[in-house]
Amino acid sequence: MVKIPVQVQGSYAVGVDVGGTNIRAGVITREGKKLGEGRRPARAMEGIAATLRMITETIEDALADAGVDRAGLMGIGMGVPGRHNSEEGLVYYSPNFAGWTNVQLLLPVEEHFGVACYMRNDVKTASMGEYYFGAGKGHGWVVMITLGTGIGGSLIANGKLMLGAGEGFAEVGHMTVNPTGRLCGCGNQGCWEAMAGRDAIIERAIRLLQTGRPSTLGDLTKYDINAITPACIAQAAQDGDALAREVLEETGMWVGIGVANLIQLYNPEVVIIGGGISQAGDLLFGHIRRTVNWRARMVPAGTAQILPAALGDDAGIFGGAVLVFEAAKG
Repeated sequence: MVKIPVQVQGSYAVGVDVGGTNIRAGVITREGKKLGEGRRPARAMEGIAATLRMITETIEDALADAGVDRAGLMGIGMGVPGRHNSEEGLVYYSPNFAGWTNVQLLLPVEEHFGVACYMRNDVKTASMGEYYFGAGKGHGWVVMITLGTGIGGSLIANGKLMLGAGEGFAEVGHMTVNPTGRLCGCGNQGCWEAMAGRDAIIERAIRLLQTGRPSTLGDLTKYDINAITPACIAQAAQDGDALAREVLEETGMWVGIGVANLIQLYNPEVVIIGGGISQAGDLLFGHIRRTVNWRARMVPAGTAQILPAALGDDAGIFGGAVLVFEAAKG
């Protein structure tokens, strides 16, 4: 793939967060100011052509919202879930997108806008946003994990994003933390995300509820187990529900075990935790930190701050812009 060179004289970039539900884009200056944004449905089950149309329209929306002169556009960076050859613009596989097997993603966007385009895995892209403009700012060694349906990971080592030989570096959600634990979707038993991802949290709550223990989760969900989510568990815990707090305590333990492992492996200055489940706040983070304090021994827990992500849902679009800013450095 012959790339269009980045416009180094420009003053802003567009970052794009390609999600399975929505596409989000933001116009971001070199100083980290968001000038405008756009959001459209991903149309993930309608094939690559439909999603590409949504990507280009979302970028157009963001540029229109910003009201900027397009001559100042340095380029476009995208965070995309799945396995890639990012330099060639190829997506080998992306979960939740129908037919995304060996599809070309960058070239159509470059041709549409006539500017340089870049992409990385979605978690790696978000980590670059946090590194430049969020919780990782000012630190050289940064680990980021996202807690959601699964667990994603990224490492920035001395300011450099680590990719691995096949861009598979930091698939931390699939390290084994409990050899006799839950079966993971990947086929392994006891993966980190099998113990601390969304489904494990919900299953943990259901198991306790079905013993007959009292909980406000009954009122919140009208006793429908299919309505139980990590968000409503967190809400119940915030309201003082003992069962919900127990669920978060056990979840925090499993998250903490994985974080302690990462501290031993990478000796980061900061471990940033993002994703929807992290929004449970101190009731989760307290248990994570206590577990890490007991388990991080050779590389002590105190060497790394454990922080919530600062940019929230915007980490992906800020990170996409950072891909462009990094390319402009040469």
